[in-house]
Amino acid sequence: MEDQRNSSTSGAPAASRPLRAPLGFYPCKVDSAGRLKLPAKYQEYLDKLPDKYLFVTESRGLARIYTNGSWERRLARIDDPQLRWRETFRAELVGCDVDVDPQGRITLPQQLRKEMGLEDKTVQLRFYEDVITIYPPEKFEQELRRVEGHRESDQERLAALGIDF
Repeated sequence: MEDQRNSSTSGAPAASRPLRAPLGFYPCKVDSAGRLKLPAKYQEYLDKLPDKYLFVTESRGLARIYTNGSWERRLARIDDPQLRWRETFRAELVGCDVDVDPQGRITLPQQLRKEMGLEDKTVQLRFYEDVITIYPPEKFEQELRRVEGHRESDQERLAALGIDF
């Protein structure tokens, strides 16, 4: 008989299932030293990735943690070498590579924490397309209002595609 701990409800062995990032928002505290404790599900997922590098920076007004080579894939899409250089220069002004410590924490770069006002705050984390976005409370509320403002039109568009959420 198959060990149920290693199979999904579909009966596929755990090893054959595709690796999927955790879904949902996770509230987390950034302490006064800038340490962010990653949720256990994030830690488990990151441990399974072949590419362990994490790069933290600011993008479009939010702190982001690029995982699984997503930063390099983003840069590879920029054909213009001068534009790519400027983008990396800007990103590295406030960002850097980070490691997960044995307690499951990362330390956010000091300049990033200062500019984003992240110290001693509870933030929301969202893992999407190999990027963990860090939402401070005010940015989370702003994004929530923006998304909710499109609810009706989005539902109509999805229905036209035959998708019912």
